[in-house]
Amino acid sequence: MATFESKVSEIFDENPKLARSIPTVIRKIFQESEFKFKQRLRNETEAAIQQDLTRLYDILFIDYYHGNLNDRFISWVIKNRANAFTEEELDEMRAQSESHLDFYEIQKVVPGKGSYIKSLCGSNAGFLNDISTSRSLVKWDIMLMRCYFYRGEYHATGTAKLFQRQEKEFIVERIEEARSERRMDSLEFDYADFAKTHWDIFFQIEREIARRGENRKFYTKYGILQLCEVHFQVNDIQSLLAKIDDQEEFNFIESKRINGKKKNRETIRHQFDWLSCGIEKELEPIQTGEVADGLILSTSQLDNKGNSLGIEAIGTLFVEPYLCRLETRSLDLAEFAKNHFEHIFGDSVKFKRIVKLKMDFKRDRKNAEEPEEANLPDQIDPKVLKSVGEKYYLGLLDESIPALNNLTPREARHDAVAYPLLVDWLKSLENMAEKKDDKMQIPVPVKRIKKELKIDW
Repeated sequence: MATFESKVSEIFDENPKLARSIPTVIRKIFQESEFKFKQRLRNETEAAIQQDLTRLYDILFIDYYHGNLNDRFISWVIKNRANAFTEEELDEMRAQSESHLDFYEIQKVVPGKGSYIKSLCGSNAGFLNDISTSRSLVKWDIMLMRCYFYRGEYHATGTAKLFQRQEKEFIVERIEEARSERRMDSLEFDYADFAKTHWDIFFQIEREIARRGENRKFYTKYGILQLCEVHFQVNDIQSLLAKIDDQEEFNFIESKRINGKKKNRETIRHQFDWLSCGIEKELEPIQTGEVADGLILSTSQLDNKGNSLGIEAIGTLFVEPYLCRLETRSLDLAEFAKNHFEHIFGDSVKFKRIVKLKMDFKRDRKNAEEPEEANLPDQIDPKVLKSVGEKYYLGLLDESIPALNNLTPREARHDAVAYPLLVDWLKSLENMAEKKDDKMQIPVPVKRIKKELKIDW
């Protein structure tokens, strides 16, 4: 904390009329009343309380225009209470008084010292002297923060917020849209003036991104993600198992003894993977196309060298003497399985129902078996991961990418319109490669990709 901040806060408290602005600022930042704000903070952690209060007073002191002062608070303090501060403090206060909230892209991180930053829409760019963020940020991260220029470098004040890199385009579009709307009402063209006056726009964008995240859908290759079970009554288990064995789309996993419905009665459960192998044409009508509002989750099968086999794992089939149960990840697949299984299994089974499961993966069924933990290794050989990463990402260079106007990266390299999109796509890959939170993450060979495309920045 700067040495002058506690004195600035004391001066604010000496003027009770200034507190009348607090409810307005709370509503603009947090979209809630002062009462709700205080009520919510009672249930928050100390760190969360400090974060929200810092955000509140950062705006209240530096950006909010107080009508009863005809000025912003920190500017008023500099003009009217300068004798309470040293010249050095006043210089830093002046720098803060001119600062504004902004979205910044991290250009380079210097561990233990700070980061080189650049505004997404404004002209601010330079070195941010901030040790704490240098330990948590990586190249091309996006941050919402207030930075003020003082003694040749930037310093951060208030609370910084990290955003996913894929939100960059949305952020830029929303800021430009907001600036365009306000140009129609005034002659305001300067970005710094816009950001200083309309600080609430940045919180609006933050909330919109949060809502987008909450509403973002997840897709499988065959429809929206929805865990389902398809239940069939088994009429003839031997006939059913024989028919399963004849079908290329089923891969046997194991047979195990389990407790039956009757006490002290064991039964055998047979487990199979249900694959897209051999039924690709039949599945085409329910395939998910390009999506704009979510992510497609893939379960492509790989060989022992990491090569894709072009086969999707689309469900797990459990067969018992009286029950055939399919677990799958989309309602479209469940509906397809209902008709498909009745066709290939004939009189061996009879359809009973489709059950949609809760997306928290908890099953509301009596006597349900606890799922066994997958026996995954703690670590995969880095050479295998590297090989898988190179084969996958280098393979993308010759595939159409929606973000590149449906050109391949090699084609986008020589297309004037798509080239800036290619650079941003590569930065997203580099940002992903810099994050090292997952030991088993497939490495992204960014240097190799840039070399293949003969591109650098």
